[in-house]
Amino acid sequence: MTLRWPNGRVIRDSDGLELIVERAIEAPASEVWEWLTAPSRLSQWIGSWEGEPAVGGTLSFTMSAEQGAAPEPLTVLICDPGVHFLCDMGENRWRIGFSLTEVQGLTLVFFTQRMAGAEQAGSIGPGWEYYLDRMIAARSSLPLPVWADYYPAFSRYYARVAATPS
Repeated sequence: MTLRWPNGRVIRDSDGLELIVERAIEAPASEVWEWLTAPSRLSQWIGSWEGEPAVGGTLSFTMSAEQGAAPEPLTVLICDPGVHFLCDMGENRWRIGFSLTEVQGLTLVFFTQRMAGAEQAGSIGPGWEYYLDRMIAARSSLPLPVWADYYPAFSRYYARVAATPS
């Protein structure tokens, strides 16, 4: 069972609702970037991609942590290595991204996903908490977290923060 609490938030801006999940990792931003983008690192915690990575290009992304997941298109919108990544993923064109900020030996990860409605937060929020913790565990050679520790345990928290976005 996980001993942590959810820490994400939901904001409302002119484009709608955005989920933000944060992590602080004791590593340089360049190393964290590798864990978020390099196929050999991604395969240890979330999945794999195929294709030629380039802004405007479309990759095929398969989430390996989800039983029987089919490959989905991932269109790269922004790629500023070591700093910022933004993409549209899947048939529903989920807008997903992350930004990295290095501060005194820590890299702050701000992971984002646009949501069509607040009702999505109860499943999306716990999902990204789970995946980011999988990345941290894989990086540290620790056992990967268990999905049942995140969902439905974190669902009420995310439903609450999405109902009153900042």
